[in-house]
Amino acid sequence: MKRLGTLLLMSVLVGFQLNAQAVLWGGPNDPNSTFANGLGAWTTIELGSSAGKALWTYSASGTSKGYYSDLSGSIISPSSADGAAIFDSDFLDNGGIADNDGNGSAPAPHKGALVSPVIDCSTFSSVSLAFYQYYQNYTSSCTIEVTSDEGKTWTSFPVNEEVRYGTGTFRNNKRVVDITSAAALKSKMQFRFVFEGDGYFWTIDDVTLIELPDNDLALITPYYFPFTYAQPKSQICNDEFKFSTTVSNLGKSAQKNATFKVEILDKDRTTVLFTDETQVANMDPTDDNITIKTNKTFIPNNLDFGKYYIRWTFNGGNTPDYNPNDNVRTDSFEITVNSYSREPGIRTGVRANERTAFVVASQYRTPNCWTNNDRFKVTNVEMAFAVGRKARINGYTTNIGFYKIKDEVSPNFLNFDREKGLASTSIEAIANQAFTGTNESSFTLFQVPLKNDQGADIELAANTRYFLTCSHPEEPSDDPDSWHFHAASLEKNYEGHPFAVPVIDNEGYWLESWPDGDAPVLRLSIGVITKTDDHPLDESVLNISPNPVQNNEVKFNIKFGKATDANITLFDMNGKVLNFEPRKSVLNQTISLSTLNLASGEYFIRVSTQEGTKTKMFSVIK
Repeated sequence: MKRLGTLLLMSVLVGFQLNAQAVLWGGPNDPNSTFANGLGAWTTIELGSSAGKALWTYSASGTSKGYYSDLSGSIISPSSADGAAIFDSDFLDNGGIADNDGNGSAPAPHKGALVSPVIDCSTFSSVSLAFYQYYQNYTSSCTIEVTSDEGKTWTSFPVNEEVRYGTGTFRNNKRVVDITSAAALKSKMQFRFVFEGDGYFWTIDDVTLIELPDNDLALITPYYFPFTYAQPKSQICNDEFKFSTTVSNLGKSAQKNATFKVEILDKDRTTVLFTDETQVANMDPTDDNITIKTNKTFIPNNLDFGKYYIRWTFNGGNTPDYNPNDNVRTDSFEITVNSYSREPGIRTGVRANERTAFVVASQYRTPNCWTNNDRFKVTNVEMAFAVGRKARINGYTTNIGFYKIKDEVSPNFLNFDREKGLASTSIEAIANQAFTGTNESSFTLFQVPLKNDQGADIELAANTRYFLTCSHPEEPSDDPDSWHFHAASLEKNYEGHPFAVPVIDNEGYWLESWPDGDAPVLRLSIGVITKTDDHPLDESVLNISPNPVQNNEVKFNIKFGKATDANITLFDMNGKVLNFEPRKSVLNQTISLSTLNLASGEYFIRVSTQEGTKTKMFSVIK
């Protein structure tokens, strides 16, 4: 897999929350700990093949000078005012100059180490390495290595493995790594920070050795439970959220009655809409990556449009945790008007290695809560490409496809036919149309209307899974600068959602995802398929008054002869769904929906039941 990317920037609340622990080496008054105005007694060596120039350096500002990351901001650490150490991969590769990739002083990929002075740990029975970092990951890895024999052998401790390509840490990220096995009771111990790979940077500051904390629990990998990042409100009624995570005990003491808690937060990121928790009776110091779950589930069908937040926390009893920063994780999901998406934005670009052809896909699904008379259609696809510096999207041809996943394919996809590419026996072709670029820009969204192979609207079926695909051809040149990439993002982890973002290789074999789980920017928009009632309900079922509407809301009455389940859809003249609400056991009910965000014009309200529909127009005048 080849990658082309932009830098994801993160905002951060400045603050340093770390409970006291005995410092064995370093501290605020040690310039070798704080990199006060230089690297001090540290040394830096190049471990790759960049003619000895791929080196860590001192940065007075704590910022990268690379072209792609010069606006990323500086590390936020207790002593950041007097500088920090940085491996500035971005700058080493391009010299901070546009369109200069591979022409810097030490072109990527490269590998460099920042080596500590020799430290006497002969009286330390436990040793943890603590440091502040700001890491932005294009395609790289980070490792702590420890030696006690003057560098003849090194013991490796990988770090930042959870930081996916195209993402990064917060600017004030604190890490604590247990190096007891390699450092304790050693009289000539050294450690080093090793960066290996391509792009962006790793900044380090305020390095100390401390005793292994007694109490240090950590959330490792929370399960991202929404089926997909963004879903239309009309399609979320059976997306059941189930909550789990992996956790570890990083301290040296057993922990009793630790609590895992999950919360769904409103758009204000404060109001709690749902919460559940579970306790872990005992966690030994050897417990690592233990999976825990809560009992309750949550269905977001009563949520309105907007972006919502997820907060996971994992804490011990009454004893303070050494590093509270790794006890909390947050994430988000969106409920949209009419679009599905696997990602919140463009972060990178991906394509197959060796210029071969490939296919990216996103799986989307419809719910089981429609009535017999709810009818939705595909309207368009929204996607983005990225290009090397010698390439253009103008004239580049791909194929957009839409496929039904057959009902007999199991939820875990174990019986899915992975052979024969888009001719797999597990899918049915609905649409396949060519798209040739014109004036589209790299890393910029564009829309493509999508019809079936007969040129007609694509009607969606209820309770059905689909693949939206984009097929990219083999590149004619071996020069990566002339290649085309599909825009993607690594912000959401769909592990546990089989075939959420699959890839088809040049031999037609289906893979569950790219190796790192990149989600393609391949979005699907839907609308209402008709403005008329094929099976009309009685005229008295729906009454809109006043019409034109007043006070930025449309008021209407729904009336049935007996309690009836009904779905309410608000849509515009083009069939774009603007609101959707399922209602249970309606007999005689007056409902108000906001029109504050609607422009002047004509709109429709539809009431649908198992027996039929009633659709009426209303006017908004502003």
